[in-house]
Amino acid sequence: MIQFSFAEYYAPLLVLIASFIIIFAGLKKLEFGGSNWTTAILALLLSFILISSDVLVEYTIALLPLITIIAVITFFITLALVFVNFDNSPFKKTLAWIGFAVAILITLSLAFDTFPTLGNLLPGSSDRGLNSGLVELKDRVYTQNFQDFLVFVVSIVIVCFVMVKGIAVKVKK
Repeated sequence: MIQFSFAEYYAPLLVLIASFIIIFAGLKKLEFGGSNWTTAILALLLSFILISSDVLVEYTIALLPLITIIAVITFFITLALVFVNFDNSPFKKTLAWIGFAVAILITLSLAFDTFPTLGNLLPGSSDRGLNSGLVELKDRVYTQNFQDFLVFVVSIVIVCFVMVKGIAVKVKK
C-alpha cells in the first residue's frame, strides 16, 4: 500500500474537501439549492457533519489514493490514444465503464476492510457482531428462493432493456 504520511496528518481536511466536491456535484446534478452559493454552503455544512466520524475519515483516507491511481491511469491511457489519432470515442466509453467498475470494487473491498461488521454479512462468516435483524436478513438473503427470485428479476430487467433498445433502434431507422 502506498504510504501518504501527509494524508494521515491532514485526514479530516482531505475528507472535508472530497466530501464537499462530491456533495456539491450531486446537489448541482439534482438541481437542489438554487444558486451556486446556496448549494456550496449546504454542501459545506454536510461535509462538516461527515468529518465528525472517525470511521468515515479512515475509510476515505484508505479510498482516495486508490481512486486517484485509477483516475491517473485512465487519463494517461486516454491521452496516449489521443496522440496516435485513434478514433477513441467508443473506447473512452468502455474505459470509463471499466474504471467505474474497478472503483466500485475497490470501494466495496475497503468497506469490508474498514467496517468489520460488513464482513460478517458475507456467506459462510460468523454471526458475531450482528444483531438479530441482520442475522435474519442474512439468513433470508442466502436462501435458494431469494437467489432464484433475484435471477428472475434481473433477467426480466435485461429482457425489457433489450426490447426497449430494439424498439428504439427500429424507430430511428
